[in-house]
Amino acid sequence: MRIFRTLRMHRPTFLADGSIDLYAPTSWRKMTQRQLRYVLMLLSMWESMERVKTYMLMRFGGFHIEGCAPRVSRDLPQGYSCWFRPAWWKRRKWFTLHAWQVENMIRQFDFIDPFDGMDVRLERIHGCRAVDDILDHYPFGDYLMAEQYYQLAVNSGKPEMVEKLACFLYVKTKRYGFLWLKKKEVHPRRLSLSPAEQLGTLRWFAHVKSVFAERWPYFFRKVDASIEEMDIDLMGAMDAQIRALTEGDITKEETIKALPCWRSLTELNEKAREAKEFHDKYDKKS
Repeated sequence: MRIFRTLRMHRPTFLADGSIDLYAPTSWRKMTQRQLRYVLMLLSMWESMERVKTYMLMRFGGFHIEGCAPRVSRDLPQGYSCWFRPAWWKRRKWFTLHAWQVENMIRQFDFIDPFDGMDVRLERIHGCRAVDDILDHYPFGDYLMAEQYYQLAVNSGKPEMVEKLACFLYVKTKRYGFLWLKKKEVHPRRLSLSPAEQLGTLRWFAHVKSVFAERWPYFFRKVDASIEEMDIDLMGAMDAQIRALTEGDITKEETIKALPCWRSLTELNEKAREAKEFHDKYDKKS
């Protein structure tokens, strides 16, 4: 059964000096959406990053490995017979690729190693469109719910938690009656995700959290490993953030939840900074 679709790619070309020119994306942002889905599928299938990167090299490079090439000399390393087509109607072009060459070439795919390094996302899932990539104008209340389901998904490993997270990161268009009436974007109630889409959702939100941690270091400060292993009261943490912004005025709660995410986190970061400076000042005196 064929599981890999043909992707748009740059075909290999032979240069005048007899060498071969291969092209492959060197970052997440240089990938097309189909290429991104392909890589996420590989990552969801295999744990070996070397195997994933080798498949990426062959697929994006536009060539196939047929098998071991015959040895010309015992002093030379074992090679692999590879081929590609300059065009679909032309004959195969053959060349030899050695293992050490593959090991060197797949290093350009090291950008897929960090779990929180995926600075792109799947733009559409089951007809739903992704929200802003770094949640800039995202409602703060939706971010709190997304954060809660992300923590549940990471701690429990349950796919249904990832699907609930995706429901807050993707929206669909809802129409009211006639086409001329205003359309409204709403979050889907349920999404059934493939393993690749689940991984893409988790990696996307992990990158968002890394961006937040760099921008607001006081609020997203690192904690001890012993504290991380303890059970965290997610609802309590969410309520504490809302109380910090409303300053105890429950009539402002809905207004706070509707505020842009970045504006709310900026205020929380300032409150965390002021609290740290206060404690540092009086701890030194004591």
